Amino acid sequence: MTKHIEWIFLKTGSIVKKLSLFWQQLKKGILHVFTASVINKIIMMLSTMILTRMLMQEQYGILSYAGNVYSYAALFSGFGMAVGAMQFGMENRGAPEENSFYLYCAKAGTLANLAIIAFLSILLIYQKTPVSQAKIYIYLYLPLLLIEYLSQLFLLILRGQKRFKKYAKLLIAQTILNAFGSCIGAIWGINGIFAAKYFVSIVVVFSIGWLMRDTVFEVIRGGKLNLRQKKELWRYSLLNNVSSTLNSFLFLIDLTMVGVLMTSVEAIAVYKVATLIPNALSFIPQSVVICVVPDIIAHNKNSAWLKENFRKTFNGMLIVNLVISVCLIVCAPWVIQIVAGEQYLAAVEPFRILIAGYFVAGTFRSLSVNFLAALKAVKENAVCSFITCLVDVALNFLLIPRFGILGAASATFFAELTASVITFGSLIYTLMRLKREKSTENENSDSLGECIPEV
Repeated sequence: MTKHIEWIFLKTGSIVKKLSLFWQQLKKGILHVFTASVINKIIMMLSTMILTRMLMQEQYGILSYAGNVYSYAALFSGFGMAVGAMQFGMENRGAPEENSFYLYCAKAGTLANLAIIAFLSILLIYQKTPVSQAKIYIYLYLPLLLIEYLSQLFLLILRGQKRFKKYAKLLIAQTILNAFGSCIGAIWGINGIFAAKYFVSIVVVFSIGWLMRDTVFEVIRGGKLNLRQKKELWRYSLLNNVSSTLNSFLFLIDLTMVGVLMTSVEAIAVYKVATLIPNALSFIPQSVVICVVPDIIAHNKNSAWLKENFRKTFNGMLIVNLVISVCLIVCAPWVIQIVAGEQYLAAVEPFRILIAGYFVAGTFRSLSVNFLAALKAVKENAVCSFITCLVDVALNFLLIPRFGILGAASATFFAELTASVITFGSLIYTLMRLKREKSTENENSDSLGECIPEV
């Protein structure tokens, strides 16, 4: 009996210690980013509630369709060069090449977006859209790619510099201005909303640029990259973009396939409600990633440091997600009633399955994917994302006709489980490879020392 009590105390002490370490990480910047993410979610939800009441249903439908098309285009924004800028900028922190990478990514990403805009504009000339009235608004949306890419690049540079407090404040300010501008613009209908979007986007990008003016002036004076650096940057950015695009498609596939295979508007509505909270919870691991990744990039050759800090981060994330997931699964009926009302109680069971999927993916996959990218193992990420999409689509075809929305939720769970196993395994393998490379370097260094004759 005494041994059992001692074991319980030891385990409790271990958990408290892990939570304490996790809290120390929170205070370094994660808390600022996490708070900003929560505030932004609330602001966006409130602005959506206001817009749906200010616009006629037909107007809101047109705006939503045009925004959905733009969202697909935004997945390819700059061909991933903004993320490449942060990765290579951090690796060359303090060196002359740092600003050269930022400058090249600003130019190359802008040219990539111009190509995307030109391609989609030509495509829209010859292609009819299901909502014909939305075509003009898709045209209006597309140039925003250029402005929003620069804002994204500036914010990623701030992340790379670990200025998380300023990063969080700018994110909140950007969201408030966008929400306020859209609501004011809605007085004049859809055209007013677009006028507000352009005005706010331009104000935001110039404001961020002014606040970062010292960095911007240094970037403008940056030198040129050599051919090898450009090739390495493009390879990383494109593969990372493929991976992140496939991951984003994963959120869209299930609902689309429920509609195609069940042809029931009610089923689509119920499944949409079931996905709202599990999808929204992704901001929790993402907030951690935003603050942790710059340090990982800075130490991406130090296997011992990586192993220790990965262990702390995964342990902290495991505890947080376990508590959240258990609470949501137990309280699922009340959660669904609060979010959508009693008419959506059919969403309870798929909701529980999707929360279980979040626990697995939010603990392992979300962290592993971003850590692999920081270690430049982008090929593994792209392969994993491709396999995950295939598994999800195949299981949807098999399970939805037989089990309905429960089948769709189960397909997502097993796809997330597959992705988590592959990415976490790839991360462990990458760490072992780094350790072997370090040992080989040390052995070669020792051998070279022995070969040098004494003078």
